[in-house]
Amino acid sequence: MWNEVTDAWKGAFREAWISFISGSTPIGAVLCDREGKIILSDHNRNHEDQTINKKIAHAEANLLRSLDTSVYDPKSLTLYSTMEPCPMCMGTIVMANIKTLRYAAADTHCGMTHLVKIDPYYSSQNVSCVYEGKELEQFQLTIQSYYELRYIEQGADGHVLGKFAEHCPSAVKTAERLFKTKWLDKAAEAEKDVGEVYDHIITEIKSLGNAVVSEAFRSAAENGQIIETNRHLTEKK
Repeated sequence: MWNEVTDAWKGAFREAWISFISGSTPIGAVLCDREGKIILSDHNRNHEDQTINKKIAHAEANLLRSLDTSVYDPKSLTLYSTMEPCPMCMGTIVMANIKTLRYAAADTHCGMTHLVKIDPYYSSQNVSCVYEGKELEQFQLTIQSYYELRYIEQGADGHVLGKFAEHCPSAVKTAERLFKTKWLDKAAEAEKDVGEVYDHIITEIKSLGNAVVSEAFRSAAENGQIIETNRHLTEKK
């Protein structure tokens, strides 16, 4: 839950929520120094009116273009991104001399962190890529799946959402449930705090998991089975 999220991740998700409210792809990023203090933050701006080139207005690229390298040594900084960087942003991170990247959610559509393992130049730059996953990923993929559902409603195909569903089905199912009532749109209009939104989404995901468990018990009972969850055993009567 939100009270367990670190300050760096809170900062990154605040930026992602700003993106969502503005109608842009909900991705946020922050740069932290060795002490963990946030020195810069930014977000995706691909649907903001003042953005000139909307195709490349990504969170990580925006952030790094603002970094004053006369003040900070990029090699000493850690970049936190709510989503695995795309080809452009991964290249920007490497060329900006950032050596530590932490990302909340895997991007199974166009994430490029694997390049640090397979590409000779990328691997020579010794960039450490740390994948967080868990609740952080569930939250990010829920709000991003919701964003994709907007496109699908307007006639787009669902290939990106399909990729997310294969990787994190609970996030996509939760996004679909919230989309039916336009819950996130209403939260954005009300400018709800991201912490409140985060806790609501994680609670929804947990309730979805409980529903799946309840369904498993119901099916087991109908099939004449007893499931002992404390022993991870299933016995047939």
